[in-house]
Amino acid sequence: MRKRTFFIYVAYVWTKTLLGLTFHPYVSVRETVRRPVLLPVIISPLIGLGILLITGKIASLLIVVYDLKRELISLFLSTTLISIVLWQMLLLYLLISFLSTSLKKR
Repeated sequence: MRKRTFFIYVAYVWTKTLLGLTFHPYVSVRETVRRPVLLPVIISPLIGLGILLITGKIASLLIVVYDLKRELISLFLSTTLISIVLWQMLLLYLLISFLSTSLKKR
């Protein structure tokens, strides 16, 4: 398989799993536990959180805003931060739950 084809395939599987984790986390985590190759997709919210923090820091150095715009930006960033952290906690809880269940069955 050529590198470009492999990259497209990996991007497709990653995106499909990530969308599944977004809209149907229970089903997607269960499928991810069955296929351990997809386990890195579970930490995707942490990757997004890192990108958010780096982008916010760079933007704070380059863009200066005051008054209402500053408050709106901080409201958006804090809401995004909380939702990503809670989403990651949900995914980790489901992962631990399914892994403990699969270990008990063996």
